[in-house]
Amino acid sequence: MNTGNPQIFSQTFFLTAGECNAEGRIPLTLLISRIIEVATNHANSLGIGYATLVKIDLAWVLSRVSVEIASLPGINDTYVLNTWIESTNRLFSERCFTITDSEGRIYVHARTTWAAISISTRRAANPGQLGAVMFPAEPPHCPVATAKRTPALPDTAESGEYTFRYCDIDFNRHVNTVRYIGLILDRWTLDWYDRNEIGRFDIAFHHECHFGETVELRTFTDDDRLSACELLLNGNRMVSANIYWREKNI
Repeated sequence: MNTGNPQIFSQTFFLTAGECNAEGRIPLTLLISRIIEVATNHANSLGIGYATLVKIDLAWVLSRVSVEIASLPGINDTYVLNTWIESTNRLFSERCFTITDSEGRIYVHARTTWAAISISTRRAANPGQLGAVMFPAEPPHCPVATAKRTPALPDTAESGEYTFRYCDIDFNRHVNTVRYIGLILDRWTLDWYDRNEIGRFDIAFHHECHFGETVELRTFTDDDRLSACELLLNGNRMVSANIYWREKNI
């Protein structure tokens, strides 16, 4: 649905027990799925969604996500996702979000970067060609700073392997965006999550992975409670992420 501000699109959700994580909160994987869903619905309402773009050989590809978390919705909470287009250049479009409770108190701020590509060639296209809708006048401020590049990981980084299977693949026949996030978050134990929580999560998608490919997952956490993460295929960085942890107030 649209809000009083015509540039902002909002959608309301209810968090069921079956959707919650071990802490009784919305998992980051579902939260980012909702972000993608609401971005898709807003694009459709503006006439720049998949059904329209596929006719001109274009599609949106999610390139980066940055999420800053104050708190998270819990079991039986109603929460609202609000989104707007912040800016567009010849390569990318920046789309921002707030996630609030039903009274407007903010749980999460998020910034996402989307690239327009040619479906047939998988090469970059200029999103500015989609017209004036991509250039809103005086969009709302988004407080989420652009993510820092994930540093090179040391040789002492923890490492494991994973081979992508049927349930990892989406309708484009590459690995589902959210599956990468789940693989990264599974690198830590339940005990770790009982004592720590994510304050900020950044992820960048560099290249697509496909069914049957085996990636190396590497993670390293420094003394400042920053975890650097990467998925490598044949030595090439396919996905990278930064996680900023904070201790839980128990």
